[in-house]
Amino acid sequence: MKELEFKGLKEKLYVHEHKSGLVTYMWVNEKIKSCLMTMTVPYGSIHTDFKIKNKKYHVPNGLAHFLEHLKFNETDDFTAHDFFYKSGGDANAFTTFNYTEYILYTTMNIPDNLNHFLDFIYNPYFTKKNVQKEKGIIIEEANMTKDDPNSNILYTHLKNMFKESNYRHIITGEEEDIKNISVDDLFNVYNAFYHPANMFMCLTGNFNPYEMAKIIDDNLDQKEFAKFVKPEIIQVKEPKEVVKKFEEINLKVTTPKVKYGLKIPRNKFKEYGNWDLLLMLRLILNINFGLTSDFREELTNKGLIIGMYPSCLFIDDYVGIFITIDTNYPKEVVKRFEEKLNNLEITEEELNRKIKSTLATTILDFDDIENMNESIINGILLDNQVILNIKERIQNITYDMIQDLINKIDLKNSSVLVVNQEKENTKD
Repeated sequence: MKELEFKGLKEKLYVHEHKSGLVTYMWVNEKIKSCLMTMTVPYGSIHTDFKIKNKKYHVPNGLAHFLEHLKFNETDDFTAHDFFYKSGGDANAFTTFNYTEYILYTTMNIPDNLNHFLDFIYNPYFTKKNVQKEKGIIIEEANMTKDDPNSNILYTHLKNMFKESNYRHIITGEEEDIKNISVDDLFNVYNAFYHPANMFMCLTGNFNPYEMAKIIDDNLDQKEFAKFVKPEIIQVKEPKEVVKKFEEINLKVTTPKVKYGLKIPRNKFKEYGNWDLLLMLRLILNINFGLTSDFREELTNKGLIIGMYPSCLFIDDYVGIFITIDTNYPKEVVKRFEEKLNNLEITEEELNRKIKSTLATTILDFDDIENMNESIINGILLDNQVILNIKERIQNITYDMIQDLINKIDLKNSSVLVVNQEKENTKD
C-alpha cells in the first residue's frame, strides 16, 4: 500500500495494487458515513475495432453500452441490483464514448458490498437467452435517444464536424447494430478489456483503506485471470476539414438553438498535457462565454440569447470546442459570436480571479466524495495518473500561457448548426 499526499492540501491518497494488476485508489473522509465505489474500464462506444497480437476484431456499434447493461446479470433470474438492494447499496453504470464506469454507493455493509462489487464485475454471465432479451430493451432505449431533440442536435453536429470518427455514432448503437450483437462479441470484448490490469477502482468515503485492500486481495486471489495482453485500438484517419460548415434543421425544441463547433488538431498544443490543456481551455471559454462573462451579459441584456453553454473535449486526434446557444435570433447571434471568437480577450485581473475561483472549488471538492471520485478518475483518464499537485498546477497557470493558447485557437475548421422550431401541423 502506498500513501501519497495531495500537495499543499494535507489530504492523503492510498494506492493499492493487486498482483492481477488492478490498482485501487482510496481517499478517506471520516466526516461522513457513506462510501462511493467506482470501477472504470477504458472501453467505450468508439472502440469497435481493435487488435490483439496479430488478430483483428470488429464489433457492432453500441457493444460497450450493451455489455454494460448485460453485465449486471448474475444468473437468469438474479442481478447485481437484487443483491445490493438487500445489502444497502445502490448500483449503477454508464457508458461514454471512451470509457465505461460501474458505480456503487453504500452507507452500510461496506465490506460485503465491496466483495460483491468485485464478484459481479469479474464473473461475466452472457448467454444467448439474456442477450436476446436485452436487445429489445436496448433497442427501445436507442429509439428514445433518437427521438430526443438534444441527442439529435449532438449527433447531427458531430456528423457535420467529423467524417470518419466513431464519435459520429450514438453510444447505444442503431437498431440494426444492436440486433447484430452476439455472445461471441461480448466475450471477445470482455476478455480483451475487462482484465484487472486494464481497469482501476476508486473508493471515496468513510472506511479503513487497509481493510479494503485485504478484502480486494482475498477476493481476487480466489479468481483466475489470463495473462493480460493489451489490446491495440485501431483508429480511423480523420481529415482536418469539417464535413459541413453550415446546416439548418427543424426539430421539436422549445427554443431555437445554435451549435457552434471548432475542430483543432491536438498537436497544435503538444507542449501541454491533456489535463492542463483542458483546464486552461475551459478557463478561456468560461471567461469569454460563461455565466459571468461580459459577452454573455451583453447578449442577454439585448434579448439576443436565453442561454449559452461552452464545453471542450478531446475527440481522437483533435480538440473539439463547442458552444450551445439558446436564441430566437440565430443569424445575428452567429455573427456576434464569430466576431467574439476572432477577438478573444482576457485580462490578467480576470484570469487571476478565475484561478482563485477554481482553487476554491478544488478545495471544496475535498468535502464531497462524488467530486473527489470524479477528480481522481479524470486525472487517470486524461494523464494516466492521479493529479496530486492539482493546487500547484492551477497556481502555475500564467497569463502568457493563456495568451499562447488563444493564439493557437484556429477558427478555420468550424461548423455551425442552426436548429429552428419545428412547426406543428394544424387542422382547420
